[in-house]
Amino acid sequence: MDNLAHLPDYFGHGRTISAKTPMWNDGTPVPWMTYPAICYLNQLDFSAKQIFEYGCGASTHYWARRAKQVYSVEHDAPWFERTRAFPLANAEISLATGKDYVQAVRRNAPHDVIVVDGRWRADCTIESHGFLAPGGMIIIDNSERYPVLNEFLRGKGFIQVDMVGYGPQNTYIWCTSFFLSRDFSIGPAKAHQPYAGPGMLDALENMPHHAVDNKPTLT
Repeated sequence: MDNLAHLPDYFGHGRTISAKTPMWNDGTPVPWMTYPAICYLNQLDFSAKQIFEYGCGASTHYWARRAKQVYSVEHDAPWFERTRAFPLANAEISLATGKDYVQAVRRNAPHDVIVVDGRWRADCTIESHGFLAPGGMIIIDNSERYPVLNEFLRGKGFIQVDMVGYGPQNTYIWCTSFFLSRDFSIGPAKAHQPYAGPGMLDALENMPHHAVDNKPTLT
């Protein structure tokens, strides 16, 4: 099966399979994470936030559209050059390996979001949690592979939220996990959260149905 042919293709999965790059149903770049994770990120307002990511690519373009500043580090020179060939005014991409790659998160810290989706994920996770801004979050993709890292961040007080499902390019299910600070404070992108996304009915009710005579107040 080359795409999610058994379901309506709300997310443009067939398109991303053909293009061999992560993209949304409208052709805009998205991170190579699960669709539930992308849907959640789309709900949040990153316009005043700083993002750091281990591993660059389509995700760099996604974050650059949504965030104030993006810093990425990449270990693969050809991929680094390919990504850098499409310059982004608010994104800075560096090339590094080994210790320099792991410690790249220290530059321009603290960061509101740190994405661990590249090489040396154990070292990067252990390194990065100390350079997260108050109210921020760490994202680990393919987190089902790294139970020790998940336990490590939970032990540091982070709240783990697992986003399991299909995602761009792949035809199997995996997990992207969000590790939220106890004071997580990244607000909604629109007036209400969640808002209707791909495949959802836009049927907003300002006040849910109630069974009592007098309309309840939410206090």
